[in-house]
Amino acid sequence: MIAGLVCFNDSVPSVNILLDPGDKGDLIYHPVSAVGLTGAFYIHPALPALPEDHYYADIDRDIVVLMSGSVYNRTELDRNTDIPGQLADPQLVADLFLREGHGFVEKLNGDFAIFILKPDEKQAFLIRDHLGICPVAWVTEGKTLLFSSDITSLARYFSDGRNIDSEFLLGYFKYTDYRKTPDERIRKLLPGHILHFSERGIELKKYWEPEKVRLEREMSYDSMLHDLKALVTDAVRIRSDDRYTAGAHVSSGIDSGIVSALARKEYSLQSHFCGLSWSPAGDFDFRVKYDERELVLISCENAGIRPLFSEMGEDEFPKYISAFYHNRGYFSEDETSDRAVALGVNLIFSGFGGDEFISTGHSGIDLDLLRGLRFRTFFRKNSIKSPKKFIRHFLFFVVNPLLGILDRRTRRAFRDDATYLKKSYRKSNREALRNFYFHKSRRRMHLNVFDFYNIPERCESWHIMGFRKGILYRYPLLDKRIVEYMLSVPSELLCRTGHFRPLLREISKGIVTEEVRLNESKNDPVYWSWMDGLFKSAAIRVMDEINIWRGNTDLDFVDFGLLSDAVAAYRSKSAPDDDMVLFRTLVYLKSIHEFTGVYRRQITTGAA
Repeated sequence: MIAGLVCFNDSVPSVNILLDPGDKGDLIYHPVSAVGLTGAFYIHPALPALPEDHYYADIDRDIVVLMSGSVYNRTELDRNTDIPGQLADPQLVADLFLREGHGFVEKLNGDFAIFILKPDEKQAFLIRDHLGICPVAWVTEGKTLLFSSDITSLARYFSDGRNIDSEFLLGYFKYTDYRKTPDERIRKLLPGHILHFSERGIELKKYWEPEKVRLEREMSYDSMLHDLKALVTDAVRIRSDDRYTAGAHVSSGIDSGIVSALARKEYSLQSHFCGLSWSPAGDFDFRVKYDERELVLISCENAGIRPLFSEMGEDEFPKYISAFYHNRGYFSEDETSDRAVALGVNLIFSGFGGDEFISTGHSGIDLDLLRGLRFRTFFRKNSIKSPKKFIRHFLFFVVNPLLGILDRRTRRAFRDDATYLKKSYRKSNREALRNFYFHKSRRRMHLNVFDFYNIPERCESWHIMGFRKGILYRYPLLDKRIVEYMLSVPSELLCRTGHFRPLLREISKGIVTEEVRLNESKNDPVYWSWMDGLFKSAAIRVMDEINIWRGNTDLDFVDFGLLSDAVAAYRSKSAPDDDMVLFRTLVYLKSIHEFTGVYRRQITTGAA
């Protein structure tokens, strides 16, 4: 993680609050300075990174580099340049920048936030990776630029006691703009962007333009499968590093299945490779259709992975609710990362991002087929032998996206989630809804992912939470090459089989078991039944805290009268015993209340 202040005036303001190690836990604080810069980087002792992996300076060449993250395509870069391969990433960045200017970043494949300073020229550059895996935010104050990997710390530094932006807090009740930070003045540097700072001010430039990738209409089905299998395999390989003890997320899904199996092969010499599941350990009588854990066990046995299920119980769950400041509501992943730490795992492979790109299912495909007059393919994919199913599918994936209509079930879910908000706060962000639901083509669906910002939001949250514990995450299915390749694939090539999410199923033959490869359910009924129980138990515990929350001005968006009435009705047994809308609202309000308390308390203590 990196942070800093840049000011090209003679005097550099003090930034003790921003850069003080404060509440950083086990992180080791390394201050750095140069003409015009007061900065720092942080290292966790559980990670094998050295100071030179984060910082490089050469006064004679007029360059300073601060860096968080990694460059993965070192072999490719070494082959195409005469820069020595043994250089640490910040020095590599410095050499490439001095040769090619900021355009060098287009050649990188990695997860990174990079700061480059040219002291004599009075210029600075802030660069974020293509997909937004590594976080970085910025703000200007007068002729000063401040930046930090820890977005909340930067917002807290500037808050001056003002209320937290409500849209930042409302993401668990409705669709919001996920680019929001606690303070509206603090801006996240968007993925694939460069910020240039000089005495003339700020200039933002988009360096990665996936929308310009051309559709390859002559692509063959066999070449597509060959290329994608090679890309996925290589994406896992280049993210593997034997300095780390690795593990992987496991589930019954094809995304985690192929990533965990390929990662295990890369770490074949590691004696125990842990498969981390969100599902609960133990026996539970949930009366569900199927138990995902059975597929997890089959998949892990096939790949030589040690499966580990969650031990989180009713007494442990409240701890994660109160840790919203660090986990942003990702309670299960917070607990999973704690298990990883206890086992000595400091690198976790994840299949996250597959749904949006390589393992896409239906979104936009039918519209592409109809627009391209591929009627035979369309009706082969969508048989009219079952008229009700055909009509339902046609409405959901053709008519509704074209007209911008949400289906009845989704609209009802939105109303339920926002039940206890004041009316003026209940509507979801229209742009976010459009980017998530209304895809007029598969290509548009892929591109809308970048505007929706859900991928960077999760990745940056997990990065900050994990780094504090000494864990890094790797997302091979979010390799920029896979994203670009999928944008070039004609939709009709995704319709050769009758499978949902067909491409990963085809390229995973021989890598994952047939049970996992052919499993088309993404639902984990055991997990959700178990979580419903944890939410209910936790909600009952916090019902008496509603009057405390009333005094929190950051929760002004809550209709406390309606919420109190619902709690009274539940206690009097005049409300349903399984009111999950009420239970989830109470749990998330408890989380947000705890977040605001920590946020404000740390302002007054001066911790970063």
